[in-house]
Amino acid sequence: MAADVVRYQRLADGDDDGLWEDKNKDEKKSIEISLSDNVFTVEDAIEHCGFGWFQIRLSVFAGLIWMVDAMEIMLLSVLAPEARCYFNLTHWQEALITTTVFCGMLVGSLLWGKMMDKWGRKRGLFLAAIWTSYFAVLSAFSSSYAWLLFLRCAVGLGVSGSSQAVTYYAEFLPMKSRAYCLVLLEAFFITGTMLEVVLAIIVMPRLDWHWLLGLSAVPLIIDLLAFKFVPESARYYVTAGQLDKARDVVEQVARINGKKLPCGRLISSEEKQHMKESQTSQSQSTSPQLGDVHYHSTDTRTRPVCQTDDESSPSVGETSEGNRTVSWSNRGSFAVMFSSTKLGLSTIILWNIWFGLSFAYYGVVLLTTEMLSVVKEKSNNSIIPCIEHAPVEADHCVRLEQSDYVTLLWTAASEVPGLLITALMIERIGRKKTIAVELAGCSAMFLLMLICPIHRDLFMMFAFFTRALVTGAFQAAYVYTPEVYPTNVRGLGLGCCTAAGRLGAIATPFIAQVLLRVSMSGAKGTYAAVALLCSAFAILLPIETKGKSMEEQVGH
Repeated sequence: MAADVVRYQRLADGDDDGLWEDKNKDEKKSIEISLSDNVFTVEDAIEHCGFGWFQIRLSVFAGLIWMVDAMEIMLLSVLAPEARCYFNLTHWQEALITTTVFCGMLVGSLLWGKMMDKWGRKRGLFLAAIWTSYFAVLSAFSSSYAWLLFLRCAVGLGVSGSSQAVTYYAEFLPMKSRAYCLVLLEAFFITGTMLEVVLAIIVMPRLDWHWLLGLSAVPLIIDLLAFKFVPESARYYVTAGQLDKARDVVEQVARINGKKLPCGRLISSEEKQHMKESQTSQSQSTSPQLGDVHYHSTDTRTRPVCQTDDESSPSVGETSEGNRTVSWSNRGSFAVMFSSTKLGLSTIILWNIWFGLSFAYYGVVLLTTEMLSVVKEKSNNSIIPCIEHAPVEADHCVRLEQSDYVTLLWTAASEVPGLLITALMIERIGRKKTIAVELAGCSAMFLLMLICPIHRDLFMMFAFFTRALVTGAFQAAYVYTPEVYPTNVRGLGLGCCTAAGRLGAIATPFIAQVLLRVSMSGAKGTYAAVALLCSAFAILLPIETKGKSMEEQVGH
């Protein structure tokens, strides 16, 4: 039987990453690929459909999840000083409020990541949203310090699942749009952060923190309604061996974007790789000229155009005789993250980077609030005094005032320039260098905070730029991490990285809220050193994901 011919057009718009022997970036070349059937993968379908109304709708969905996540995180900087006064807490007990939330996130990051690789992205996100909503509402009725710790820990366990919205969102994005879209997703996080501060400005002078907890949970409940309008990830269905459902999802993407799918049957990228290897081995005895390649292209910058639309295709999910049987038993397996030297090394380095990112990000958030309290406690003017080798005070309580909330709103707005800086850099210099440069800048800003005594406004300016840079680095890591892991462990990979980040978040209250009261230079110097070390780690990452496709299995 004569082989069907599918024609691809190579778009010369960037590096080819060694896919073709002759690299000519200045001209378009037509490649004819011969296969026994017309086939395509989810990656091909997403690239063919491009960025359209489906992705816009999904952007809003994922953005809302991130917005409520940001509100619950920003709530900590407001809740801790208020709970300290309400329950007459020591600095250690105040720090424990934040730490218990991140302890819940640590456990949840591992559970939700593995769950979403095993049972689906959408299902896991929905369960996490229900869990978070339930315990967020309950925490508003906390009558004791112990109950507050327990219920906020439970909220943290649920909130940790929201980070998987990045995995879900990324799996529907075409390669050209992926980095920019994931970076711009941070706009919803910034909106949530600022919304929480505005809510505190309105609620705290009139009511108390119980009301703030309850009202902060309302967007969580509203967000549950949005799950009705989005499908499960097609890439997840492929790794689960449910190609018929994956086909239904990509058809929905094509329909909403006003495109038609390539004709033929949907296959996994593993089967596609096997077909390419078979075709390559069959043609090794010949020397084809460029433009006459006899294997299936893995370059995701190609756009399939079927030449035989009227011919029937094998049924969805059908495997041709002789094709390798795909095993899906390794979904959510820790071993897969270490199945190759580069991926294993990337995993270990990423754990360290994520630890440092969370340590620095939540550090500057809590540090800002604490420095506002120090001004009132120690000087009651605009000068922040030096504190070195001082005993920890256990009984002094200072509530935040209206002007302090406005300052928090201003520093929260600093994440906007961080977002823009990352968006400009990430496709120009790559993911690794973006993380490294921004973390190095973050370290420099922490060092400038060592000036002592320092005017309140000057310190807040340094805090503004510090938060901008660490936010940008954080978002670049959220782009890089889902890209470096294959679909069958993408949720687990991101979950383990966020779990490492939660360890940093667990440690940071004891630096920003406890050590700061003993030695300001010790606290700020610790943050500067960690940020600089993680900048060096980013350079050491063995894989750069810029311009590369998202794979389903390791080794493609």
